[in-house]
Amino acid sequence: MISVVVPSFNRCDCILRLLGDLRLQEGADFEVVVVDDGSTDETPARVSAEFPEVRLFVNETNGGPCVTRNRGILEARGDLIVGLDSDVSLRDPGLLRGIRQEFDRAPSPIGIAMRLLTLDGGDDEPRWWHPVPLASGGDREFETGYFSGTAYAFRRLDLIEAGLFPEIYYMHYEEVELAWRLLDCGVRILHMPRFEVVHHACSSARRNRIQVFFKPRNQILLALRCCPFLLGLKFLVPRLAYNAGRAVLDGHAMDFFAMFKSAASLSRRCLHERRPISSATWSRLRSMRRQAGADRHLPVRGRFHWVGGPT
Repeated sequence: MISVVVPSFNRCDCILRLLGDLRLQEGADFEVVVVDDGSTDETPARVSAEFPEVRLFVNETNGGPCVTRNRGILEARGDLIVGLDSDVSLRDPGLLRGIRQEFDRAPSPIGIAMRLLTLDGGDDEPRWWHPVPLASGGDREFETGYFSGTAYAFRRLDLIEAGLFPEIYYMHYEEVELAWRLLDCGVRILHMPRFEVVHHACSSARRNRIQVFFKPRNQILLALRCCPFLLGLKFLVPRLAYNAGRAVLDGHAMDFFAMFKSAASLSRRCLHERRPISSATWSRLRSMRRQAGADRHLPVRGRFHWVGGPT
């Protein structure tokens, strides 16, 4: 059975639209697991009333996307997890059937990074963190070192073996570390554009805090938890300098420097949990970049991408 895991926080209209689309799925045995992260809108009541077949869980306190996704995965009864954010919609009623068939015929462990489309039918550029440039990779299949939590599929046991989403991040960069852990466990992550969702990109009240606080802080945590020392420095220095400049120009300097205090408070835990990614996995990530015809610092749409991860 497939378990469709949907985290939700104050997106009532969005999640009701997605659940309506899931009701139209054909040819697959599946359940829907919704985990509400302490919404203050009508989400839990509306989901219970309008979709009684859904297995609904409600977090007592807001724990963030990592906690919410992990709870859904652990509560799931299926062997295959399809993760969908609440602000997507589905156009293909055979999506789950096709994903099930893909996993059943795969000769080795795989995961699927689905294609994310915008309302006008284009690719969701801000969430394209794959090693292949969007212009040449949006509509083709390739092996990648990344998947977006917006729409993905993995075997449940593979996710558990890899350690699930690292909850220390709260939000942002959690998919990067989990993708690397999955690669370390021998899972091949494939971008498969035939499996697509429409991402409505519902706004978040925490958008500025994500960019100014969580993004640079979690870059530090990622380097402490996963990277060899020199590679971690090479990753951090230009990114922190760039983010510091943006924070000052946008008037968020105090928030940016508060980020360092948070990172310092979590550093001991990061070092205690530190499991550097294996040299074989780094080699795989570099190989993906080389096969894409790009070096490790290829400029893409005015930004700089690093092997297997975002700016």
